[in-house]
Amino acid sequence: MGALAAIGAFLASTIGRYALIAVVAGGLLIGIRQQGYNAAQRKCEAAAAQRQIEINQRDVKIAELQEREDQRIGVEQSRAQEIDDAAQRKFEAELAKRRPADRCLLTKPDADRLR
Repeated sequence: MGALAAIGAFLASTIGRYALIAVVAGGLLIGIRQQGYNAAQRKCEAAAAQRQIEINQRDVKIAELQEREDQRIGVEQSRAQEIDDAAQRKFEAELAKRRPADRCLLTKPDADRLR
């Protein structure tokens, strides 16, 4: 009980009151500083999250553009293949009309058409 009386006497003195005010003020300053640090940290984390969202949105747009480009190329290749197939069928029909001995012999115009 003597220790409590000593603490009470110290706090009742002028120096004790100033020490108590200093401790409370120091605690407030540390709390305010920590709150500012936490706010800055949250702001930084929010900015990082927003950047990640923007990156993901950009990646989705790139994937959509790539898919459309792939479809366009596929259509072009299908058209080119159809043209090539039609030309080959026409050429095969012409070769079928030739005599059997001449079917295996390509003339100069035949070779030019195959290029």
